[in-house]
Amino acid sequence: MLNIQRVAQYARFSSDNQRSESIDAQIRAMNQFCKQNHWQTVATYTDEARSATSDNRPQFQQMIQDSGKGLFDIVLVHKLDRFSRDRYDSAIYKKRLKKNNVKLCSVLERIDDSPESIMMESVLEGMAEYYSRNLARETMKGMKETALQCKHNGGTPPLGYDLDENKQLIINPHEAEAVKIIYEMFAEGYGYDRIINCLNEQGYTTKKGLMFRKNSLYEILRNEKYTGVFVFNKIAPMTNGSKNHYAYNPLDKVIRIEGGCPQIIDKELFDKVKEIRTRNKRNTGSYHGKEFYLLTGKVFCGVCSRRLQGNMRYCKRNGTKFVSYRCDSHRSECDNKEYQRDYLDSFVTDLIVEKLLNRSALRKAVSHLNKYIKQYNKGFSTIHDKIYKEYSKVQKNLNNLTQAVEKGIFTKNIIERAEQLEADRSRLESQLHSISVLEPVTFTGVSYLLIEWANLKEKTPEYRKFLQRFIKEIRAYPYHFEVVLDVGLGVAELTETVSMRRGELYEKYREKFKEADANVREKQG
Repeated sequence: MLNIQRVAQYARFSSDNQRSESIDAQIRAMNQFCKQNHWQTVATYTDEARSATSDNRPQFQQMIQDSGKGLFDIVLVHKLDRFSRDRYDSAIYKKRLKKNNVKLCSVLERIDDSPESIMMESVLEGMAEYYSRNLARETMKGMKETALQCKHNGGTPPLGYDLDENKQLIINPHEAEAVKIIYEMFAEGYGYDRIINCLNEQGYTTKKGLMFRKNSLYEILRNEKYTGVFVFNKIAPMTNGSKNHYAYNPLDKVIRIEGGCPQIIDKELFDKVKEIRTRNKRNTGSYHGKEFYLLTGKVFCGVCSRRLQGNMRYCKRNGTKFVSYRCDSHRSECDNKEYQRDYLDSFVTDLIVEKLLNRSALRKAVSHLNKYIKQYNKGFSTIHDKIYKEYSKVQKNLNNLTQAVEKGIFTKNIIERAEQLEADRSRLESQLHSISVLEPVTFTGVSYLLIEWANLKEKTPEYRKFLQRFIKEIRAYPYHFEVVLDVGLGVAELTETVSMRRGELYEKYREKFKEADANVREKQG
């Protein structure tokens, strides 16, 4: 009986690939190899733009998983480094294949079970890993030399800067104004949403030409280059082979050069912003003294746009405690009124329960969200195709540089060009991931929220964190307030605004908080 071997082909192409074969070329060679050996191809797995120094490859993992289902007898690669460039990973996954009675074969390297082949395979794997790590080391060496000359090391320069002919940072006057607005407003106590609205209303855009969002501000507010200090290698890739994880590597010296780039923000303002960010991070989700403020960080003044702070004081006459949210601006700058904490906390909690945290309301929210998702996905293809076209062009240019290096053409200009293309590729990959199609939501998929809510204990950090996920912001005005709910359920940016007059709020909860209300009347004389 003729025993035809069933083959699963695996092809990979990545930015660190040093051969000229495309995935199509690899598959073509494997098809020819199968034909010569009378093997039957039953499955093909491909990973594009995936490094073999990491096992974070979707199709690779799927192939390993399928190997235990008895679907194929052989995993065929064009070259062993397509399977893995990490000796540890290679050994682990070859062992799993062997356990599943699946053999690994290569078109170019004829490896069998002989002692000589085992030795040769180990040498080939070691060479592949050495080549990958040595290339990374040489690339980093070149980047450090570039940084020591205060030259930009690839990618898009920070907002507020352009590059001159020597790849050094120069100020972009229009963008620099946006940077100053961000720093000055943040230092004055304005929240991210207010800053973003101000920038967008004045026509400023991000470096990519998009409208500002919260993520646009985080890196800007921590970038020391704005003070004139050129910084490089503050965050270095981890050595575990994954390009998706970053941490400081003490072996890689951080380069900091005072006056290495033009100054946009003075150091005093930068330090003030840093102090505020540190304080906000420390206070997020925490108690203010002994009092619990459910809405801390979410309430903003409708008059001056600053964040309202929790405030607690005692009545001088009878010692009754009075707790509120109030604007810290001086009365000459802002004449807004404070809001009693218990009233506002109760209203917002009841509102979220009414709008989301009951079975009927949650079903309606899911239906509304799915309509939004359907509309959002209509424009996905146009945006995705535009970015992917640019990504393909960058990938093609990288392939051309790879071929030049293989032919012995290895110059400083080629290295610099490769660094720029690598940075562009990473940026475009990030954009492609960020605009993914939104998946429809099911009630079953979010019903866990009801169970989680039922088990929470009031006035705990967990209680506050849970409710705040449904609050975009609260705008407090002298005689009314607006609650902007986040009804996107963590899937989409979808909001609903509910308004109420100040008098209605106190009328609604007066019976519940008689003592606090009596205290207010006493204070008002």
